Amino acid sequence: QTVTYSCKPGLGPVGSSGTPHQLSVDLTVSNATPSPSGTVPATVKVAQVATDLFITATESIAATDVLTVEGEVAVSPGAGSPLVAATPIATAATTPPAPGIPKSGSITLPAQGGIVTIIPTAIGTVGLEARTIVVKVGVGGAAGTAWYTCELPTIGALPAKATLTVKSPTAASTDDTTTPTSTPTSPTPTPTTTTPKPTHTVFETVTNKPKSTQQVTRKPVSGAATGGGGDAGPDGRTVVLVGAMLVVGAGAGGLMMRRRRSQG
Repeated sequence: QTVTYSCKPGLGPVGSSGTPHQLSVDLTVSNATPSPSGTVPATVKVAQVATDLFITATESIAATDVLTVEGEVAVSPGAGSPLVAATPIATAATTPPAPGIPKSGSITLPAQGGIVTIIPTAIGTVGLEARTIVVKVGVGGAAGTAWYTCELPTIGALPAKATLTVKSPTAASTDDTTTPTSTPTSPTPTPTTTTPKPTHTVFETVTNKPKSTQQVTRKPVSGAATGGGGDAGPDGRTVVLVGAMLVVGAGAGGLMMRRRRSQG
């Protein structure tokens, strides 16, 4: 949040007035619900507001110097919440841009924030406030010398704040995590897939066998069963009879020719 500070040269006498400057202060914690003895990192980041007059350098600042900003984090524990560190200090440092900052030039504060560690020792509520801010310059990398001390006005001070709620480990685990309830389930049987066997096609050649085992199914009406006589021609007896008749005819013809010769 934007906070109006009273900034004085150096450390300045306590309670003395200074020049008002508006500073943007960001106070954040990474664990807002710790358990006792848990570590809580708190980050303090300070930047100047663009619409306000920047803090100026009382002397020139070389590029090799170190510019440091320290932010005081005040801890106001609730009932039963003592802390290990009551007034931690967050420190952030940077080097001025080349070729440095001339005298009366505007000072650019570090872009990063400083980190402090808070360790609560009991359950309860803890309040954090970003209070005094000190701007230091270290020549040639030496330890910084306070150039400006910016304090909150005694009247109408509205510092940047953060709150910690310290819980017991049991409560913290109940609030932050949920243990899933597993429901036992019966194993689902896996269906067995059978592969169809290939079909074999058998071709059978069927030969039509005759009812009779005889090779010749037709016989001649008369004559010997020679296996083919019935189809071979006239019967043999007919041939013999014809031959006999021819012989008789020839004999008769021979006799008639003899008679004609004898008569002649």
